[in-house]
Amino acid sequence: MAFVQTAQSARIDLIATLRASIEDFKAARVLRQKYNTTVRELARMSDRELNDIGVDRYDIHSIATQHVYG
Repeated sequence: MAFVQTAQSARIDLIATLRASIEDFKAARVLRQKYNTTVRELARMSDRELNDIGVDRYDIHSIATQHVYG
C-alpha cells in the first residue's frame, strides 16, 4: 500500500510542477511582450522627441528593462 501512495504522490507532484512551469512561462511571455512594446514605442520616436523626455537612443533597451522587470 505504501508503494501506491508514493507513486500517486510523485505523479501529483509532477503535475503540479508542470502546471507551475507553464504558468511561469506564460508570465515571462507577457513580460517579454511588454518589453518589446516599450522598445518598439521608444524606437519609433525621433531623436528630438527622445531628447525632450531626457532619453538617449542607446538607453532604450535599459529603460525598457527597468520599466518592465523593475
